[in-house]
Amino acid sequence: MIHEFLAGNENSLLRANGVNAGDVTEAVLEFYIEGEDDLIGLLAYALYERQKRDFVLSHRQRNAGRSPNEAELAAVSSNYLSTDLRNTLRDRASQILSSYAETYVEAMEAEIRLTAVNSEALHRVREIEKSMKRRLGFWRQVRAGFAVILLLLLLFGAATIAAVFFRSDIVDAWNALMVPTTLRT
Repeated sequence: MIHEFLAGNENSLLRANGVNAGDVTEAVLEFYIEGEDDLIGLLAYALYERQKRDFVLSHRQRNAGRSPNEAELAAVSSNYLSTDLRNTLRDRASQILSSYAETYVEAMEAEIRLTAVNSEALHRVREIEKSMKRRLGFWRQVRAGFAVILLLLLLFGAATIAAVFFRSDIVDAWNALMVPTTLRT
């Protein structure tokens, strides 16, 4: 790769080999970014570009507004092809992303908590609904109805037996009502 060829070379070697600043910049891009979705690499490359821009602005201030030439830019850019500087910029990029993530989570914490609580509440409501459906199902209601009817019949039967056994006024009233109806027929 071009970054292996350029690493540690001097300006004179860069000019002698016909390497321009654009080639070095492409080599730096390939060197910093490990894959298509390498966000840390992209941010590290952006940090490199910002430092290169700072170099250009500083150079203009020191040299009466003159911009650096191709060889000067290539020399500065080739310094960023060292593994140590790459690791340093990738670490800095990782710290920036972590800081951004923490800031985002802090800003969204209330909403995240509300969503979690609402999700938990919805889950519990659904569990209660399922429990109620199991308890209030049709056949369960039919069984409960039969049980209530059976208990009422037993209770009424026990009351009737007790009334006959103890010769209660209710039995006499009932017999009084039944005699005239039987005579009519």
